[in-house]
Amino acid sequence: MLIDLWSLLSQEGKELCQQTNLEMDKFDTGVTCYSIVEKNPISYVFRHVSDKHILIQADIDVTLNIPCGRCLEDVKTNIKLKASKEVDLSDEPEVDDIDEFVFMDGTVFDSERFAYGEILVNLPMKVLCSNDCKGICNRCGTNLNHGSCGCDTTELDPRMAKALEIFNSFKEV
Repeated sequence: MLIDLWSLLSQEGKELCQQTNLEMDKFDTGVTCYSIVEKNPISYVFRHVSDKHILIQADIDVTLNIPCGRCLEDVKTNIKLKASKEVDLSDEPEVDDIDEFVFMDGTVFDSERFAYGEILVNLPMKVLCSNDCKGICNRCGTNLNHGSCGCDTTELDPRMAKALEIFNSFKEV
């Protein structure tokens, strides 16, 4: 949703409260795409702080299905955050600040882009379905939380691999 903040610049200290709905159904990071299970309306407060400086505050609450880092089962992950940014609308952003201004076009604020950026920055690094998740078998891919797969799990010392090859070659003769 686009919100024009031009009227907010008429008086210092003026506030504008707005609620918007998140329009996206999937959250695409560019690498992975997560389905959005639940999304609550986003509450925005825009405050004219001083000469063309606007403070943007947002309450974002969204639940994503993110795969477990060990067993790859979907885990409902709630991302609830309070975001706050101060934007200077007086001139064009510098090259260093360009990534922070993708949600502003002049005085028009793009709530969807702002929410996307905040959720992206606050995604958890690793999600686990439980602390004692056993993961998947590295040989057959069976989820070990549902039971064992029967694969041979004996790990040999890689330094002894050549010696094992020699012993195995004598067994064939």
